[in-house]
Amino acid sequence: MKRLLSILLATLLVAVAGNGALAADKVAIVTGSSFGLGRELALLAHEAGMKLVLVDIRPENSLALAEQFRKDGGEAIFVEADLAQADQRPQIIARAEEAFGRIDYLFNNAGYSYLATLEQMSLDDAHRLFEVNYWAYVDLAQRVIGPMREAGGGTIVNVASILGVRPSPPGLGHYGATKHALLGLFQTAAQELAADNIKVIIAAPAGMRTSISKHSVGPLADPASDRAANWEDPAIAARDIFDALDDDEVVIYPGYIGRQMRD
Repeated sequence: MKRLLSILLATLLVAVAGNGALAADKVAIVTGSSFGLGRELALLAHEAGMKLVLVDIRPENSLALAEQFRKDGGEAIFVEADLAQADQRPQIIARAEEAFGRIDYLFNNAGYSYLATLEQMSLDDAHRLFEVNYWAYVDLAQRVIGPMREAGGGTIVNVASILGVRPSPPGLGHYGATKHALLGLFQTAAQELAADNIKVIIAAPAGMRTSISKHSVGPLADPASDRAANWEDPAIAARDIFDALDDDEVVIYPGYIGRQMRD
């Protein structure tokens, strides 16, 4: 009996060690890593042993986070990029491959809100919003297909919003439209990429306690008023997203709304 227990314990230790080595070999890109949900996703990826490529237009917090990960024994780099500029997006993929040789996860998370009614809308400002909240997601997702196929598969996570599946309040229509667009495209992409073992997830959380109010722009933006102050901790939604990485659902609802929908 003692010998059997010893064998079982040794087998378990080998399995755990193997899983740890496998996790340590995974490479994840996280956009919008300086604040809110992106930061929480990066923390969980580091905790899982992934190598990180942190991406943000505001460098200070992500640079510090990458340094923290390296001090903890992990591997992480930072890429400063304005995702509204299409010519800055290829460097993200190039830097990831140069540093780590592969890409296993893409967390498309970066975004902001442009607050304006249809009548108030500036077409240039609305176009820029779509470049960051939609086209950058599409561009980066397309660019990781090849590397993920070479690696035998991968996972693309796109952070949408509950406002992508229901009407937005007045003034948030342009933001909501970007999220509807993500759901429209990536539900189809999930079918297209399944044969390559590339999983596509669209996460549609409700309001989270992030910097979205401070970073809002447009005629209805009021940086002095933090409408997100009492919303849900983004760490909860981040954990729900990570828990769903091995599930089969394409559209998930992390956080409070998700738990309400599951109950």
